[in-house]
Amino acid sequence: MKNNWIRPVTVVVLVWMTYMFSFVDRLSWPPVIPLASKDMGLSAANAGSYMTAFYIGYVITQFPGGLLTDRFGYRKVLLGSYLTMGVFTLSMSLVHTFEQGFAFRLLAGLGSGAIFSASMAAIFDHVSAKRRGIAIGLFMTATSLGVTVVNLFVPTVAQNHGWRSAFLIAGLLPIAGIILNFFFLKESNTYHGTKTKGVSVKEMFEVLKNKNLLLAGAAGFGGLWATWGTATWANTYLNHNLHLSLVEAGKMMAVYGMAGLLCKPLIGFISDYFNKKTIAFWALFLFAPVLVWFGINTHTGILVPLTAILGITAFIYSPVMTAIIGELVDEKQIGTAMGLVNAIWQLGSLISPLVVGVVVDTTSSFLLGFMVLAAGPLLGAIMMLFVRLKAKQARKWDAA
Repeated sequence: MKNNWIRPVTVVVLVWMTYMFSFVDRLSWPPVIPLASKDMGLSAANAGSYMTAFYIGYVITQFPGGLLTDRFGYRKVLLGSYLTMGVFTLSMSLVHTFEQGFAFRLLAGLGSGAIFSASMAAIFDHVSAKRRGIAIGLFMTATSLGVTVVNLFVPTVAQNHGWRSAFLIAGLLPIAGIILNFFFLKESNTYHGTKTKGVSVKEMFEVLKNKNLLLAGAAGFGGLWATWGTATWANTYLNHNLHLSLVEAGKMMAVYGMAGLLCKPLIGFISDYFNKKTIAFWALFLFAPVLVWFGINTHTGILVPLTAILGITAFIYSPVMTAIIGELVDEKQIGTAMGLVNAIWQLGSLISPLVVGVVVDTTSSFLLGFMVLAAGPLLGAIMMLFVRLKAKQARKWDAA
């Protein structure tokens, strides 16, 4: 049938856009930490806790969001997520106290929590198993592009118009996205007929007891601990320790995001043909020494290639591990499984910004902070060694 690629491509583009907007909302805080901390009198730990607040809300809604996706469908879940995260990101432009900001970031996180599992359900609904690796790789570029977009526009807007203005722009993006998803995101007839009944209690406990799923969750925890801990504190490190301006630091972190953007589709394509577990192990393992190298480096002349290498190692594992998760459960349990695993993964994102903030406050050493971050992917690589895939999924070569 001609043009049978149009619907899958449309769906991937729409959920990619949703995920990217959620990352813009999530990451609008780190580039403005120096300005906002001075304006509001925040310590490093307090500033880091704003990212932690977002991730508290984000993690809380992961598993329930997956269950809601399998019960009511991904379209309704994504539309509700858009509205919630947009409203409370806009609200950050009005904050005047630490407590208000913490609450708004928490609520924005609650609105974003179901996006990942709902988006994965949409991809598994419309994309064939033979092409899911590349589809997920393309989808996961949203995180990297989110980093790049944020670090290009937020520092400039904040420097010229104040840090609150950056949240006005970030909050309007998901509000605009509601319109596109309302008109163009559709669920298949098959999905309506089978998936929206939701998983049974028995099936839910099967997901919760899936040892391989939990091990992959622990591995991803280590990866995201480092990826988003770095995204939170690298701008401040570059500004304070290497004396880059906020705009220069933002451009450098845009390189971090762009490197991930370019490598994710490629690694997704490769993972459709080679052993996913092996790829995930080496991607996590190599992330650790690169993080330490970044923390040790004091030469601005090599920052661009070094930051690019860091960006590749910080993002290349995620599409492969996401594809692995989808293969460890039945398709009707995709939303629930993705919600559970992403909840475990995002605990790393939740805890690491605060932990690094405490380390920096206590020791005044960003190097120690990066070493703490590097421990995450190293342990994650070890966890991946114990994940067992089914024989069909673990073959070196898959059918094209």
